[in-house]
Amino acid sequence: MLNTSIIEISRSALRNNVRFLKKHVGSKVVFSSVIKGNAYGHGIEEFVPLAESCGVRHFSVYGADEAFRVLKSRTQASQIMIMGAIDDEELPWAVENGVSFYVFDRQRLEVARAASGKIGKPARIHLELETGLNRMGLEESELPAVVEYIQTHGHHFSVEGVCTHYAGAESVGNYLRIQNQIQTFSRLSEYLLKLGLTPTVRHTACSAAALHFPETILDMVRFGIAQYGY
Repeated sequence: MLNTSIIEISRSALRNNVRFLKKHVGSKVVFSSVIKGNAYGHGIEEFVPLAESCGVRHFSVYGADEAFRVLKSRTQASQIMIMGAIDDEELPWAVENGVSFYVFDRQRLEVARAASGKIGKPARIHLELETGLNRMGLEESELPAVVEYIQTHGHHFSVEGVCTHYAGAESVGNYLRIQNQIQTFSRLSEYLLKLGLTPTVRHTACSAAALHFPETILDMVRFGIAQYGY
């Protein structure tokens, strides 16, 4: 069948959106372009080079399949981060290609160590903390054992970040939960420092959180829908 509609992306509009958002978060904050869901329907292969031409050098995806597409379509040495789905057998590929990924349970940490040993490169990981969303993430009670494991196998890991997620930050109905999450993340971050773990970046804010809760703007912001103008 013939296509009945098209999406046209304006380079100048995207550049203006990125410039506005970078100004909002500050020049020292890493701008991570979230391109899950096929770049929100715009097409990963089309959007990544366009975003790079607008100064974007970090991309966040949901799964390994999207990360593979970014790797093939990027034109710069842009970083790639997997926030969700990656199977155990895909971890060696991620390690080999320098793709970072979330660790939200001990099992993934152990598989990542094995992948690192096989490839001979450190696994670039982001520790996702459970702060009250109750979806996925490392519980506070798990952190001492997790840090000890990372420190014991230190050359197998590069702790790129510590993070969490605030779902529904655009809704006033979630205000109290998000405030509690912010406080919990701050406390757990300090706890990790006391345990001797120092990540490269801390990141919690999505588009809505960055725009409605300025205190969530840390070292990196994951901008999804806002970069497209919504």
